[in-house]
Amino acid sequence: MMFFVWVPYALVSWGYAHFSGGSFWSSLVVLLAVRLSFSVIETLGSIVAWRLYGKRKMIETNLNLLHANNFPVAQYAQSDFLNYLNHIEHEEDYSQQLKMAAIQWKQTLAFYEDVGILLGMRMHTAADEALKIYLPK
Repeated sequence: MMFFVWVPYALVSWGYAHFSGGSFWSSLVVLLAVRLSFSVIETLGSIVAWRLYGKRKMIETNLNLLHANNFPVAQYAQSDFLNYLNHIEHEEDYSQQLKMAAIQWKQTLAFYEDVGILLGMRMHTAADEALKIYLPK
């Protein structure tokens, strides 16, 4: 897999070095430094967007899903969202539709974790916050 990742960088560096008369290694270092700087800028931008807008919007979306599916009150107030969903999934008193909604929600959270740890943590945090708001005090 690493071969396929590095081939484009090596080709671009070789092409630049060939046509400009520069060094392959120096052009590779410059290319990687530029790529790193863009990664840092994109990460910082996503953090700011999450703080200013994304978290509030995701909490609102999770709350709407809790209300739309008529999720029950949690058995334990200190439970996090995954424990809450596991309880619903394995409790016999709940309808099959509610159990399926809990399973789908768990799968969605697992998908976000697979995309990236930062995104997974954000989605879990938003789900936990929504559950705190949803549950009676």
